[in-house]
Parts: sequence; structure tokens; C-alpha cells
Amino acid sequence: MTEHVGTADKGANKEMVELLQGAWRARAIHVASELGIPDLLTRGEHTVAELAELTGTHAETLGRLLRALSTFGVFQRQADGHTYSQSPLSAVLVTEPGNAESTDARFMAANWHWAAWGDLLHSVRTGESSFEVANSGVSFWELTKNDADAKQRFNAAMNAVSQEESAGVARAYDFSGIRTVVDVAGGLGSLLAAVLTTHTEVYGTILERPEVVPLAEARLAKADLAGRYEVVPGDFFEGVPAGADLYSIKRALHDWDDDTIVRILEQIKEAMRPDSVLLVIEGVVDEESDLEALFRGLLLTVLVGGQDRPESDYQTLAERAGLRVVRTIPVSDDLRILEARRA
Repeated sequence: MTEHVGTADKGANKEMVELLQGAWRARAIHVASELGIPDLLTRGEHTVAELAELTGTHAETLGRLLRALSTFGVFQRQADGHTYSQSPLSAVLVTEPGNAESTDARFMAANWHWAAWGDLLHSVRTGESSFEVANSGVSFWELTKNDADAKQRFNAAMNAVSQEESAGVARAYDFSGIRTVVDVAGGLGSLLAAVLTTHTEVYGTILERPEVVPLAEARLAKADLAGRYEVVPGDFFEGVPAGADLYSIKRALHDWDDDTIVRILEQIKEAMRPDSVLLVIEGVVDEESDLEALFRGLLLTVLVGGQDRPESDYQTLAERAGLRVVRTIPVSDDLRILEARRA
């Protein structure tokens, strides 16, 4: 390897090398997570040879991987050079009890996920998802419907992120007077569970794809909410359970283009009573959006052709669907509740 000499100062060169190698660093973390090494180190420090035997890997190469990761704080390398222990960063990747970062690592570790980012150029050139191009014509939704491992990784990652956000939504919105809630595209039920736990007078319904229904039922069965909910298989393009006091749809509209979002909102509007309320809960982008939010928006494009939008865009799309946004409630840095009613 030769040193590159140009007009940029040496500090900029070094910084750019670190940025260019960022993909390698992330992939190394993915592999360590996929091998379960953070979980193994919860039992105490291990030598490379022991970890290689436990994970069925090539000891010399595993040792080089762990040494590279330890240089930026993922695992701690001991003085003998062959033994590793947990670090604060690697502890974040432990799966039990899991958190958003550990489930994200497994989601990102999947070859189909990595391949989609590899074709980011296609998305930038066309505005379309690169997922199908990178995965032999199979869409993200098809894969997460028909492949058990992909479905588990995706739903686990979404549920882990959603749990903390959902608790924030349940606190931020005043559910006084609400008796029935329909959570459209409710996933594994994190939002509904948070609402029902916080507001004991509410009865809830989740509308989800048939393949997700058993997962949601299993998740809600652990929440001590017996008799207060149902999970309905369905498709929000075809219809939504009618007559509830309140409807919610969280981080689902951003998966679609503008016209499709209007179609979804129209289906919800048709189900609403004249006095029903709809909560559109989405991450919004504006001039203050940080790196994490902006890259999450790119992820939506890469996987499904979606994007995060400014709050004003959601207001315009709601109007096209015959709804009006009456107020906005902040939940976290980028997450907003847009309260809408029939126009």
C-alpha cells in the first residue's frame, strides 16, 4: 500500500481513511455479533482458541478479527495478547436481555441486508430500492414474509426499537376518554401494549399481516393484558377495522411513496367515525436532523424505496386523503405524533 499524497492536509487524509474503512468496521462487528461472542464473554474472559472452538471458526482469523475490533473498544484484549473480555461496547451487543443495538446488529449482519447497501448506487441513480437488485429480484417484504430467519431478524429489530418509543407515545398523548384503539400495522404489539398498560380502560386491536399475527399474539400474551385486545390478520390496502375511537399507525407510512401513503390514509379514514382521531407517528427530517436520522432515511430507501419526510409533507398527504392535522406532539428528537381528524 502506498501513501496517497494530494492537496488535502494529512489530518483530512487520515480522517477519510477512517471513514472509508467504516464499512469494514461495521462488518466486523456484525460477524462478531453473529457468532455470539458478546454472549460468550458474559461468562468471563476467553482465549481466542476457546472462542474459536465454541463458535466453529478459524482461530488465527478470529484472533485477527478480535484484535482489530479491540482497537476501537469492541472487546478488551488482555496483556497476553490471546485472551479477550467484555467491554462496555461489546456488552451492548449481548442478546439476553436484548436491546435495540443488539437486535440491530443481527438485522444488519444478514447477507441480504449487507448486499442491499452494496447496491446503494442503484438507489441514488433511480430513487428506487436496491434490495431487489441485490437479492435476485426478491423484495424486502417478500423475504420477511417467506423466510423464517429474515422474518425473525426484522421483527426483533423493529420490536426492540419500538418498545422504548412506544412507552414515550403512551406518555406523550392524552388517551383520556378513549375506549377503543386500532393500531394499524402494529407489528409485535409494542405500541398497543404500552397504551393498554398505561391506560387500563382501553381495549385494543392490532391489524397486521397474517404471517406476523402469531408473533404479535405471543408477544402480547406475556404482557398481562388478557381479554383487552385482539390481533386481526389483514392488509391496510384492503380495509381497516371500523368504528374505533382512535387509530394509530407508527413508522409504517415512511416505507411507501406519496401516492401509496394517501391510499393507506384513505383506508383508515373510511374506517373512522366522524369523531374518531388518527395518530400518525413518524420520524421527521428537518434542518436539525442528525447523522443517525439521515442514515435511517437512506436505509428506508435501500430496503423498500421509502424515506423519512418533513412534518409538512405528512400534513399535505393527510389533506390529500381527506384528513386534517390538528396538532403535533413531540415524543423524542425526531419522533412526532401528528393528530389528525376527518376533514
